[in-house]
Amino acid sequence: MECTLSEGELIRLEGGRHGMILRCTSGAVWLTKGDGTDYLVTPERCFIIAKGTTALAEALHDAEILLEEPKTAHIPMAVRLSVC
Repeated sequence: MECTLSEGELIRLEGGRHGMILRCTSGAVWLTKGDGTDYLVTPERCFIIAKGTTALAEALHDAEILLEEPKTAHIPMAVRLSVC
């Protein structure tokens, strides 16, 4: 699933039953998952959101991201995006 985020746009990502991979294709995305660490995801970088966890992502600049299921998942992933 491809998403375009405007600068400052915030979305909530849920890893669901299989987890997900957030891949940044342009711009920059700040991400936090409640572990006390902030992550910067830039083009050609990715971040793995573990199954059953939630993360918040904010576009630091206009950004394009790709949300993918892990290659090991055999069941299609259901992704819920929520505007915060």
